[in-house]
Amino acid sequence: MSKHLFSLLCLLLTCTYVWAQETKKITGTVSDAATGEALIGVSIVEEGTTNGTITDFDGKYSLEVTSGKVQFSYIGYKTETLTIVKSGVYDVKLASDNEQLDEVVVIGYGTQKKSDLTGSLASISSKDIKNYAVSNASELLTGKAAGVFVAASSGQPGADAVVRVRGLGTVNDNNPLYVVDGQFMDNISSLNPADIERIEVLKDASACAIYGSRGSNGVILVTTKGGVKGETTVTLDAYVGIKNSYKALDMMNSEQFYNFIMEAYKEDPTFTTEKKEKFTNQYKKGYDTNWWDEVTRTAFTQNYNVSIRKGTDKSRTSISLGYIGDEGSIITTEFNRLSLRLNQEYDINDYITVGATLNGAKIRQRDTGALSSFDLILKADPFTPVINPLVDPSSSNYEYNKYAPTEWSFDPNPVALLELPDRYNDKLNLFGNVFAQVKLLKGLSYRVQYSFERNHDVFKNFNPAYESTFSEDNLTTTSGKYLTETQLTNNSSVVSNYSVEQRLNYNTSFGRSTLDAMVAMTYEKNTSEGINAFKRGALGNDEIYHVLDAQTVGDQTSGGKETSAMLSYLGRINYSYDDRYLATINFRADGSSRFAKGNRWGYFPSVSLGWRINNEQFFKNLNIDNVISNFKLRLGWGQNGNQRINRDAPYTLIGTNNEMQWYFGNSYSQGYIPTYTGNSEIKWETSQQTNVGVDLAFFRNSLDVSMDFYVKKTSDMLLEMPVPSFGGFANSPFFNAGDLKNTGFELVLNYRNQIGKDFHYNVGLNMSTYKTTVTALTSEYLSGSNSRTYVGGPIGRFWGYKQIGIFQSQEEIDNYVDKNGTKIQPNAKPGDFKFAKLGGEGELNDDDDRTFIGDPNPDLIYGFNLGFNYKNFDVSMAFQGTIGNDIWNTSKGTLATAGNQNALAEAYTDAWRQEGDIDAKYPRITNADSNNNYRASSFYVEDGSYLRLQNLQIGYTLPAYICQKTKLFSSCRLYLSGQNVFTLTGYSGLDPEIGVDNPLDMGVDNTRYPAARSFTFGVNLQF
Repeated sequence: MSKHLFSLLCLLLTCTYVWAQETKKITGTVSDAATGEALIGVSIVEEGTTNGTITDFDGKYSLEVTSGKVQFSYIGYKTETLTIVKSGVYDVKLASDNEQLDEVVVIGYGTQKKSDLTGSLASISSKDIKNYAVSNASELLTGKAAGVFVAASSGQPGADAVVRVRGLGTVNDNNPLYVVDGQFMDNISSLNPADIERIEVLKDASACAIYGSRGSNGVILVTTKGGVKGETTVTLDAYVGIKNSYKALDMMNSEQFYNFIMEAYKEDPTFTTEKKEKFTNQYKKGYDTNWWDEVTRTAFTQNYNVSIRKGTDKSRTSISLGYIGDEGSIITTEFNRLSLRLNQEYDINDYITVGATLNGAKIRQRDTGALSSFDLILKADPFTPVINPLVDPSSSNYEYNKYAPTEWSFDPNPVALLELPDRYNDKLNLFGNVFAQVKLLKGLSYRVQYSFERNHDVFKNFNPAYESTFSEDNLTTTSGKYLTETQLTNNSSVVSNYSVEQRLNYNTSFGRSTLDAMVAMTYEKNTSEGINAFKRGALGNDEIYHVLDAQTVGDQTSGGKETSAMLSYLGRINYSYDDRYLATINFRADGSSRFAKGNRWGYFPSVSLGWRINNEQFFKNLNIDNVISNFKLRLGWGQNGNQRINRDAPYTLIGTNNEMQWYFGNSYSQGYIPTYTGNSEIKWETSQQTNVGVDLAFFRNSLDVSMDFYVKKTSDMLLEMPVPSFGGFANSPFFNAGDLKNTGFELVLNYRNQIGKDFHYNVGLNMSTYKTTVTALTSEYLSGSNSRTYVGGPIGRFWGYKQIGIFQSQEEIDNYVDKNGTKIQPNAKPGDFKFAKLGGEGELNDDDDRTFIGDPNPDLIYGFNLGFNYKNFDVSMAFQGTIGNDIWNTSKGTLATAGNQNALAEAYTDAWRQEGDIDAKYPRITNADSNNNYRASSFYVEDGSYLRLQNLQIGYTLPAYICQKTKLFSSCRLYLSGQNVFTLTGYSGLDPEIGVDNPLDMGVDNTRYPAARSFTFGVNLQF
């Protein structure tokens, strides 16, 4: 026993001796390198461990360490790492961190230090968008930049987001220009979000003018990841998750629907006793189908990305491979993309560099296009089951004939419509560039780049032949609920774009001045060609018949080709004097084939100035750099153009087809007629913008503030204007239809700090507001589906009657008269909507009594984010929303009427029933609406303000020593993430985030594919 005790004592003494040998005690003071001021709360951590401390009120610290490396970090200062050889005093001086100001950002045709910017630009790094569960990269912009409004056009996986930079600049196309690694693109749906290094948004005209006619609606510059000098880095990013549609419209169940229809048809003589019996029989069958539950699902999503980045003194290489499989929350919908990206740069010698980038994406997508309108899902009656019990499962063709047809609703079984077709889009998109750059002289370089894109899209839709078995209680049409022969549509389109750019850059410094000059010439050509084919009548539904040659009758074909081109000359000068006074001058001339001769060329200049006040001597003498670290004023002016019109807009085209034949004598003669009416007088739409901005940084750059105020005036807006039908025109030609003015304000705040040595946090806020005013129109007004736009007002205000209540009695109707005693609503009955009489005399009418009843333009667009790091744990939250915008909720009318369709439950539960129902929301229940209750009125308009937690991530990074022990990877982060976690809103529709491309229909909710809530588990590995 004593022998064992002696051995244990020796072991303890040995361990104590080793510990005493390896442990080192260090003390010292941490101060500002420039002022010598002691720094309080500096984080001091032993590298690779959680062992650490912070400085006290005198900047002093004391720490015992065992390793040889210690890090000193403090908000607003550069991190210092000391090598500890022995115990002792280690005083540390931290230098101010101007990394954010020295950060190089991408601008048009070049780069620039952030501190030298004179235009308005928002920058988004890869860390701001990492691990977002999105299939389309455009969704990454949501809530990330002031002045940038992003809304999903659809919850369909892969759908493009609607992006608006600084509100509406025109009633024409408001989509921004995307530039990926210097290559123009109309959208970035083929781009793998994991390949993005950073995104810059150019907002004002002085920044966008270098893109001329392409930059009028803002420019979004995307830089993808390239090779890096040093060790080879291999990363794997992956996540899997689930998603669902978290909100549904509450439709009537079977009991409610039965009572609703019986009440609505009680005075209808056509609803005979026989029909009532059949309708009652349908109800008594006991089905209570919730069609929303039947067509939605908990879907699976997965994403995998592998990248390899390496570099040497002579070359830099990056390779990435990604796959996303994203099921939609609506059955059968999906988006699958396999992407490959190669990037290579090579320095042939000290003067010549060549490089190439190739991106490839193979996409298969299935959408809800089989539905004529999305609300058709909700219109099927609840009496109908999904599967028809009258069909024998052992019968032939049961797979297609098994679906039950609706026997009250006019619209078919929505599950059948989604499940039966073999419908998909196959896309193959290849794009990239090759370049060569030559250093000609000191500071002078020449670059030539060829960029290309080829997008091949094949659409296929096979509708099988099937039968529907109706019961003896059917009360509606059978049309559209069966198909006697197969139908096949097969379309193919190819879009080819290429551009050639030649550029000279010159950089020099002399005295206190620096100069960066650029001149360039670009040529781009765009071609699109398509072929459409339709046939019917195959011998069966098997997959072998899903080709055109298997169909036997009804051949229909069409096709076309369009080409456009643009030649541009451009130049820019960036000048800086003593890092205090900044100036940028841009000029671009664009010649476009979309205009007729004489109007093809547009000229777009801009100038912007900057003043870095914090670098002035009088400011330095104030000795407040610890409080105000950066202070810059910006002023910019510039012009942009817009040529987003049809390629044939200036031309009138003559064409023919098989139907244009006339019989003369004994034979048919082929005829030719105008197929497109053009306008050769149209010219460039031009926008002129003035921007005033200030950039501030406080407390050693821990707080950044940026503010911008702008005025944008657009003249000669290009718009398709309707012409009198008696003119026999083939279409509505383009005209320069008017002018508008857009003013706005933007604010960005970012704050970073820490509490103690282990807890770091950051807060970011961006908000913007804009006001659009139409200043001229060539017509009295412009019309949208539910809007009118007049001179003196904004675009797209809702237009209709003011609904001011519900008539409670016949007496109230009789007393609602004009000054002459004329009844204003003579056809109304108790329980009908009451509308305001705005005109002087007579009955309610469209000409006198409609007015503006809502505005879809938000008062405020905002986004904010929160980030927390504690040791190896991290949490991030991103919020976004709008305030003050109205939404036109179409479903309150289309899904409320009593007829051959289901309806909203509240149209029954909240309907007026008797005098005194002052809290009723809906009019009386009837199928004979003599009052036209559901006319366009304020009844449809709701407040669309909302706050959404767009993304929530909780992550844990494995300690470095664990990763090293595995010998498999150098770092590992595990995380849980939620997308669209919750939404706070008073809007009763499916989703208050309404992405509509047409500005005249902005804010109109026609019941669309809803956004999904998703939860994912992922990992980020570096090998």
